[in-house]
Amino acid sequence: MGKYIYRVVLTSEEDGIGYSAEVPDLPGCYTFGDTEEEAIIMAADAAKTYVASLLKHGDPVPKPTITDNAMFVYFEVDESYIVDGEVVSAAEASRLLGVSAGRVTHMLDSGVLNGYRKGRRTYITLDSVNARLADTPKSGRPRKTAVTA
Repeated sequence: MGKYIYRVVLTSEEDGIGYSAEVPDLPGCYTFGDTEEEAIIMAADAAKTYVASLLKHGDPVPKPTITDNAMFVYFEVDESYIVDGEVVSAAEASRLLGVSAGRVTHMLDSGVLNGYRKGRRTYITLDSVNARLADTPKSGRPRKTAVTA
């Protein structure tokens, strides 16, 4: 997992409501937040997604420009941060799998399912749900293999 730090430029919106955030070293990497803190958090997430996409597609990651009196965001990321394919909510995944929503969260954390969290919501890839359904362990004790003499 790579470690990255990039400069963020905050600009107060003209109407006085919120802040725009730009990561100049990542062309086209812009976001917005209602407060300065939210704008910085959103900038870190936008930069993380941007760099993860570059890594996933094998593109070079720009070097950061270091200047005095600037604000920087730090994050760690690799290409697995980008989730491909259709996603369903954790609640829908739990219904499809026949398990609790808490179990879906555990399965996501342990790598059994693929997905991501966005705020308080959790999304699971439909491909990982279908793969789990195809390879669901059966209940009960595993059978012992018969030993033949």
